[in-house]
Amino acid sequence: MKRGFTLMEICIALAVLSAGILVFGRFLDGFNRLRALERAKAKSVVAVGETVEELVLKPPRCKDSSFVRNEVNVVLNAVPGVKPLAWVEVFSVKMREVELRRLVRCEKIR
Repeated sequence: MKRGFTLMEICIALAVLSAGILVFGRFLDGFNRLRALERAKAKSVVAVGETVEELVLKPPRCKDSSFVRNEVNVVLNAVPGVKPLAWVEVFSVKMREVELRRLVRCEKIR
């Protein structure tokens, strides 16, 4: 009786191994794409947060306006009343789902 593997058994084993490597490669590619998307979303969240903090520390003028700063879109809506306040909506230009809304003090226009 001969010991070892036949040529057919080796071919089948190589085919199964190749299919497994192909599936693993596809899984890895999807994982890397998801990781890049999450990294971009995290950068957008940081940029939006930094922009809101800038607006809190350095109050904007009290007028309705919209502008883009550091790939972040900012919309100001002045609130009528005694105190100079404005609603600030800040969202990422690249990822629209990253959005913050906050009431901030603003400078009165004289």
